[in-house]
Amino acid sequence: MLATLIWIVIFALVTFFALKTWDGAFGSAVKRYAPEVVAPDEDSEFIDRYVWSIAAGILVATLVLNPLSMIITLVLVAVIAFVIGLLLRWALSKVH
Repeated sequence: MLATLIWIVIFALVTFFALKTWDGAFGSAVKRYAPEVVAPDEDSEFIDRYVWSIAAGILVATLVLNPLSMIITLVLVAVIAFVIGLLLRWALSKVH
């Protein structure tokens, strides 16, 4: 119960500050580093502001409460992406 309460408080704080700084540092960082497919655009910036802020709140709150499992998950995703990249490069070298 205490962990859930802590998670909710951290989520609320991070989401609030992400929404507050969307026009500043957070919004420009998302626009700069997000892939083009999921990057916020001018047409739906109002919705993107809330989606990215909530996503940041969820990730930070989970990272604070479960850092080891979050880091292991990130390492696993990085290894899978690396292996897929190697396989794609190998397959493309065979095709061309």
